[in-house]
Amino acid sequence: MPSVGVFAAIFDKHNRILLVKIKYGSRNWTLPGGHLEANESPIDGVKREVLEETGYNVDVSHLISIYSAPIKNDLVFLFRATINGQENRTKNDEIEEIGFYPREQLPHQLHAWNRKRIDDAYQNLKSNLCIFE
Repeated sequence: MPSVGVFAAIFDKHNRILLVKIKYGSRNWTLPGGHLEANESPIDGVKREVLEETGYNVDVSHLISIYSAPIKNDLVFLFRATINGQENRTKNDEIEEIGFYPREQLPHQLHAWNRKRIDDAYQNLKSNLCIFE
């Protein structure tokens, strides 16, 4: 069974994208998100991950794309989301820093796959998202 990741592309009113810097592994910057928990939907998962990492409550507007890394047996869903509120962010062992960045001033510590996802988000790509109840 592949692992499933869920991430959010969130922009502020100045069209800057929200990024988080992780405290583990590569210590790179990435979009807020993570892996789904058991029996969690991708939309619920991305909302939970964004809240845990940033303190922001979000609404998911659409699916940007799905990415696959077969060598890692990994699927990643990237959603466009908007902030609808904020809670007090508690320090955690996962995230060192958060910030909004303009496209032309992204941090250098970004994996190539994150640059691709950010480019897709700036292009406002939209994939069909079908939800069956």
